Amino acid sequence: MKNLDEKDKRILEMLIEDSRRPYREIAEEVGLSESTVRKRVIKLQNEKVIEKFTIRICREDERCIIAFLTVIPNNESEIKELIRETQIIPQCEEVYFLAGQCGVLIKVNVPEISELDALVENFRGRNDVKSVERICVVLKPIKTKSQDERLPI
Repeated sequence: MKNLDEKDKRILEMLIEDSRRPYREIAEEVGLSESTVRKRVIKLQNEKVIEKFTIRICREDERCIIAFLTVIPNNESEIKELIRETQIIPQCEEVYFLAGQCGVLIKVNVPEISELDALVENFRGRNDVKSVERICVVLKPIKTKSQDERLPI
């Protein structure tokens, strides 16, 4: 990023959290006037630090529960098949092969907790899976990057 002072960084943090937050509220928190905050935001846009303001909607019909699973295969020879199969499960958004004896890290996105439970039980019931070591449910995303590409095995 460009040379940003602490006030610019705080303005960006607040806009990332809520891009519709009124400049008046931002000004009160960072100790500037509303017009100064407005000018700083325009400057950040002109310098391409802020590309756009967006919203994220989670509708009832969308998948909204994000979790990370660490799946441990029975042995190394079965890991390629496990990775290949996770890539075709629509709830598995991202799949990572981990160094060491850590297995496979899978980011899943499901509409409700019961579907997460079913997915975990499905992994636990597989012949090539020794265990599902960790299940971490995301409470609040802090920083994300969208990408929809799969890397070859």
